[in-house]
Amino acid sequence: MRPIFVTATLLLATTAPAQAAGGLQCPASLTVQAQPDAPGGWSPYPGRDSHGFAGISLVEGDRASEMTSASPATLAPDREVRRGRSIVQVWEFTGARRRNIFLVCRYRDTQATLAADLPSHIRRCTLTLATDIRGTVLDDPKTPPQLDCR
Repeated sequence: MRPIFVTATLLLATTAPAQAAGGLQCPASLTVQAQPDAPGGWSPYPGRDSHGFAGISLVEGDRASEMTSASPATLAPDREVRRGRSIVQVWEFTGARRRNIFLVCRYRDTQATLAADLPSHIRRCTLTLATDIRGTVLDDPKTPPQLDCR
């Protein structure tokens, strides 16, 4: 197994996740630095790749334990609506939360992710994904998915 170091390409020098107009946003891309394991006789050279935003997962529970779990407690959207060439997924958070909910930002062509606790004032997350004419979500859309958590 090779160690992977993850850095977001947006300014994340602070400990707070990116917020836009009171909402939580995933960085548009993620830079992954990989240090390969080299078998005998080979010299390893690290690589750096940038990966575009692909989507989210919302997970309930303790972030440290859920992120190392083989099957985290991922929340399904409360509703999903097809609008033209897109699918809109909506998660609603009404009332007091008994357990922590956190946002996992996923990126194309990597298993590396970013995660942040969902602030308690956030009541809804909406994710809009581009689809083809049959309604299948595109793996590599021209425009990235649009996330709005408020």
